[in-house]
Parts: sequence; C-alpha cells; structure tokens
Amino acid sequence: MDYLISDLHLDHDNIIDYCDRPFNSVEEMNETLVEHWNSIIDSNDEVLYGGDLTIRTSAAALLDWLNELNGEIVFLLGNHDGTVLEELDRVQFVEEFRFEHRGVPFYAIHDPADGPSNWNGWLLHGHHHNNWPDQFPFVDHDSRRVNFSVELLDYRPLATDRLVDYLACGERFPDRTTAENALQADD
Repeated sequence: MDYLISDLHLDHDNIIDYCDRPFNSVEEMNETLVEHWNSIIDSNDEVLYGGDLTIRTSAAALLDWLNELNGEIVFLLGNHDGTVLEELDRVQFVEEFRFEHRGVPFYAIHDPADGPSNWNGWLLHGHHHNNWPDQFPFVDHDSRRVNFSVELLDYRPLATDRLVDYLACGERFPDRTTAENALQADD
C-alpha cells in the first residue's frame, strides 16, 4: 500500500462547516481535493481509501468520482457509502483491510468502533474527521490508532512510508503538519 486518505465527502456542502474545511464552496472543495489526490497519486500507485467518498448515493455519481481519481484503490466502505460497484478494474470494495508495511502491521476500517479489540498492530480509521482531536488525533500511540481523515492530512494523500516514519517517533500527533514539524526538528 503506497498511500492513505479517508473521508473526502465530495459534493457534501455541509461538511465544509461541520469540519471547518478551508473552502468557500463545494465546487472549490471538490476541485481542490481531486487536484491534491492526482498531484500525488500516479495511475499505478496503490491507495487505501478509508470511505465516504461522496454524499451522492447513485452508482453513476460514485463511478464519476472514481474515474477522476488516479491509482489502484482499496476502498473501505464508510457509513455514507451505500453503493458498491462490482468488478471495477482498479477499485476493490472491502469492509476491512489488513496489510503490513516495512514490518508494521495495519488493520484498516472506516469507524474505529468496528475494529477488533485484540489487534496487536496499528488500527487505521477515518470517520471522526477532525471533530474530536483529543480522542481521535492523527497518531495516538497509547491506543495504537491512526486517524487518516483528510482534514488531519492537510487535504492530501499520505505516503505509507511517511506514516511509518511518524509512528517510529513514538509521539502523539494531532495532525500531519505537527508530525512533519517533529520529524524536521529531528533532522
């Protein structure tokens, strides 16, 4: 898995206020999020997408957005993802996903409440956005959780290599910017 990102909520006007996103309109948000994704992700990159792609519920809307995004996508189903498309060439829909990166085990699920209680690796999740930063920060070493909601990632996909670097610091990070600053201070 090369990159991670969750909870774009494309076409969702209310998410701008709900999560205090820095956009003046849903059109600006949609354009910026797709532009950020495609400026980082190449067509052959593997992306773990943590769910809640669009607020629109039709298969056509979902397919329209998936066609806009680069990469081979493992798509965790979120609570706003009512449509699942079968047999897409570069998208796999799943309820959960396990993988290892540079020796670090990960279990990914949209909502951390649905994760296993006995997992010995890191739990990756979205769902909570930036709304409860004390309980669901970007990196929480005590609970071994990573919240990869787009708001905590500066609205850009995160390289899994970089996440493993952050985890090696052993610190709690509220967001990607704080983690990046901590790594630069160590250099």
